[in-house]
Amino acid sequence: MSLLQQIIHNLSKAEAKRVTLWLKADLHNRRADCRALFQVRREHEELPAPETEFALVYPDAPAFDAAKHRQLEHQLLKRLEAFLAWDTFHQDDNAPNAFLMKAYRERDLDDHRRTRLKRYRPSHIEGTDRLHLEYQFAVDQYDLDLAASRGGKVDYLTPEHKLEKYIIALRLRQACMTIAHQRLHKTNDNYEIPRFGHIMEAAARKPFRDDPFIYLFYLVARLQLDEPTKAETAFTQVTNRLVDIHHLLPTDDRRNLLLMVINYGLRRANTGSEPAIEATFVLYKLGLQLGLLHDRGRLSIFAFNNILGLAIRLKEVEWAAKFLDNHQGDLPEKGGGEVLALGRARLALATGQDGDALFYLQQADFKDFIHHLTARVMQLKIYFKQDSYTLLHSHISSTRKLLTRRKRVGYHLQNYRNIFQLANAIIRLSPGDKKAQALLSERISNTDPCTEKPWLLSLLGTSVQ
Repeated sequence: MSLLQQIIHNLSKAEAKRVTLWLKADLHNRRADCRALFQVRREHEELPAPETEFALVYPDAPAFDAAKHRQLEHQLLKRLEAFLAWDTFHQDDNAPNAFLMKAYRERDLDDHRRTRLKRYRPSHIEGTDRLHLEYQFAVDQYDLDLAASRGGKVDYLTPEHKLEKYIIALRLRQACMTIAHQRLHKTNDNYEIPRFGHIMEAAARKPFRDDPFIYLFYLVARLQLDEPTKAETAFTQVTNRLVDIHHLLPTDDRRNLLLMVINYGLRRANTGSEPAIEATFVLYKLGLQLGLLHDRGRLSIFAFNNILGLAIRLKEVEWAAKFLDNHQGDLPEKGGGEVLALGRARLALATGQDGDALFYLQQADFKDFIHHLTARVMQLKIYFKQDSYTLLHSHISSTRKLLTRRKRVGYHLQNYRNIFQLANAIIRLSPGDKKAQALLSERISNTDPCTEKPWLLSLLGTSVQ
């Protein structure tokens, strides 16, 4: 799909209406053929052949002209890119103020600059764009005061303080993204973030720690760097703070912070931490409420799986069932069907309907390998529950062979290898061998990664430590 077609396909109905008005305005476009091509592309779900499209745009043309058609596409693309830039600019609360002050400054309209500075009221939205704007305004005020003072007293330090605040916020936000990237992709690259220690020290002290935006990113950095025992405090603080002041953050930062904290919570939840499970579920519900988990109306299969899984682990089965019914239409077409089958099987298993759970698992065609293994874990639980030891031996054996054939071993594959290896050790325990049971219980507790640790320990009559 060409860039032009991607842009057109990506437009919402409201955006398409604004584009139509944009192309009708002589200031932005004086070519009727650009307007016509846009309408043709919007009215046809499938891209017409170039010859057909050319005839629709130029009905009086004697023949198809490939060069003219390509040039027309290029001209429409330029106009759509100009629209996207303009539309994005006007959705930014800070950009119009910043560029207006720049225009006044370049035209030496100092009276207007003073008037705008007097009228400016800081936005309730915290973010690096706002901090940058406040720094720019402080510089404008400094310039005006300097010009009017004639050697008198001028506030030299305010621009410095505003700049320092902006730089710390910007650097801290970028550092969090860098660290999160390293953790997510488990790269061996050693990121040496310049002056990171100094930035963290400054963010932990007044006056910067009093800024909600800066302190949130400081906590998220601590969350990703500290040992689990130390990070738990930061996790609790950042979760409570995010719930309390999410409305003060720009949408992008709100989403990024939420996802970074959720990713940490999922890592802790996968070790069996009950507080982390509850806190991560709260964050996911906040993300749903604010619409931060959807991308153009679609909910990723990972978020869907995680939300449903956390709800069921917390025995919020009724909530989970409503979530599945309300959001099944939000799943992407690719992989959505098998995710829905997994979700229905999970709910059936949670409510003791083992037969229905097996039915959903057997009906789905699991093309995704991780979904396939998730289904195998559910079958494993059902066979244990039914004391179907013949099926258990066969199922564990075939799954372990399947996992052995996979050359690349990442977090997920190692997790499933551990689950089935430990399940195999459980069914091979000699009845009444308390010592062997205690050793296996300790082995399960110390095995990582193992997302089914609580369930495996429950089979031995113990609980996660």
